[in-house]
Amino acid sequence: MSGKLIVIDGIDGSGKATQTDILVKKLKQKGQAVETVDFPQYTQNFFGGMVRKYLDGQFGIPTEVDPYLASILYAGDRFESSQKIKDWLAADKLVVLDRYYTSNFIHQTTKMAEGEIDDFISWEHKLEFEIFKIPEPDLVIYLHVEPKIAYQLVSKRGSGHDGHDTLDHMRKAEQRSTLLADKLNWTTVKCSDGKKPLAIEKISQKIFKEVKKII
Repeated sequence: MSGKLIVIDGIDGSGKATQTDILVKKLKQKGQAVETVDFPQYTQNFFGGMVRKYLDGQFGIPTEVDPYLASILYAGDRFESSQKIKDWLAADKLVVLDRYYTSNFIHQTTKMAEGEIDDFISWEHKLEFEIFKIPEPDLVIYLHVEPKIAYQLVSKRGSGHDGHDTLDHMRKAEQRSTLLADKLNWTTVKCSDGKKPLAIEKISQKIFKEVKKII
C-alpha cells in the first residue's frame, strides 16, 4: 500500500469530527486525493449497529460492560470497512479517519487497573492487526483537551448520552489516553490552554503541520 492513513482521535468533546472535516478540505485544496471514514459506522455496518445497541444500554451499562467484549464489537465494525480503506491506500490516496482502534484504548482502558493495560494493548493489537488485519495508521493525532472543557462543549452540543459523555468518564479517559499517547507514540495536539478551548483554526494549523511531515 502506498497511500497514507491518518487517524484523529480523542475523548468526547475534543473536536474530532470538526478537525477531520477541516483537514480533509485542506488536503483537497492542496490537490491531494483524500477519502475519509468516521467510526463507528452505525447504519452502514452490521457491527456498527451492534455498537449502537451497546451504547444504548441494551447489553448493560456501557461503562460497565467487559472491555474485551465491548472492544470486539468496535473491532468488527472497523473490519467491515477495512477493505475499502486498503483499496484507497493501494490507490495512493490519503485516508483520514475520525476515530479508529485507538478509541478502544481511550475508552475501554477506563474500565481496568493501570497494571492491566499492557496486556490489553497486546490483545487489542492481535485482534485488530493479526486477526482482522485492518491497516495500521501512519499517523495518530491525539486531540488533548481538559475534561471540564470537553464536558462543557458536549453539554452545549446536547447530543445523546451513552456514558462516555459524563465528566467522570471524561476524566478517566483523559488520564488513560494521555498515558497511552506517550506509550503508543501518538502525536498529541493541545486543544485548550487549560482554561478555554483554542480557536478551531489554530488547532487545525497544528494538525496540518504534523500531517505535512508524512505526505
